[in-house]
Amino acid sequence: ASDMVWEFYSTADQIDVNPGAVNQMIFVAHNPTDKPMSAQAIPSITPAEAAAYFHKTECFCFTQQVLQPGERIEMPVRFIVDRDLPKDVKHLTLAYTLFDITARHPPVAHLTGQDLQGAR
Repeated sequence: ASDMVWEFYSTADQIDVNPGAVNQMIFVAHNPTDKPMSAQAIPSITPAEAAAYFHKTECFCFTQQVLQPGERIEMPVRFIVDRDLPKDVKHLTLAYTLFDITARHPPVAHLTGQDLQGAR
């Protein structure tokens, strides 16, 4: 989203998909700020008629993501494309919009051992 400051990208521009098999893409997120942030990813598939044949089995979009200041993570997406995908569909595009939800769902900063001793 336009107000999201995280770096967010896939590690590959495209992959060859095997219909009926489990396929995987890796996405990377980096919080360049000095504060913990929460985010939610919303997926989209094009062409729209192909969405019914695309099934995510694991996705970072299923949950909110929390990144600490400077943290970078790799997030896998595992999916299956139905063998019944119409023959005229030769390319699918999986896209995500990443929204900053920090104001609505404030993250908790990681505490160090020293922080915990001071909290006692």
